[in-house]
Amino acid sequence: MNIDELLEKKGLSVETINVNEMLAEATKVMNKKHIGALVTVEDNGEVSGIISERDLLMVCNDCDHNRTVKDQMTPKTKLITLKMNDTLRIAMKIFTEKKIRHLPVLDGEKLAGIISIGDVVKELLEVVEEENRHLKEYVLG
Repeated sequence: MNIDELLEKKGLSVETINVNEMLAEATKVMNKKHIGALVTVEDNGEVSGIISERDLLMVCNDCDHNRTVKDQMTPKTKLITLKMNDTLRIAMKIFTEKKIRHLPVLDGEKLAGIISIGDVVKELLEVVEEENRHLKEYVLG
């Protein structure tokens, strides 16, 4: 299965936040939407990075409520993304090697969606369960 198929199944909606928003707003959005990351965008809508729950936790000790998303996000220069035609195997390799949990998906330069390691694990589990069901049907006749 390719990433575009997973995104179609999951839904193409992706939550973003402007880089100039305050970290408190990023926290509110993530809590409200029950998500673990937001793709960060510039005023013109261009993808500029990602901010995750881990990024927010890193400043939790400082309790600096005057910091912006841009102060804490992973910038575009370090951003790891997937392409629409990448496979789940590629996504899983990136998740495990880089020890990250969220990957924005780009269609060319345009943001198409975001997937989490949970999305990939869920899909892979469904594939294995389906294969097991077919194998049992074959063996049992």
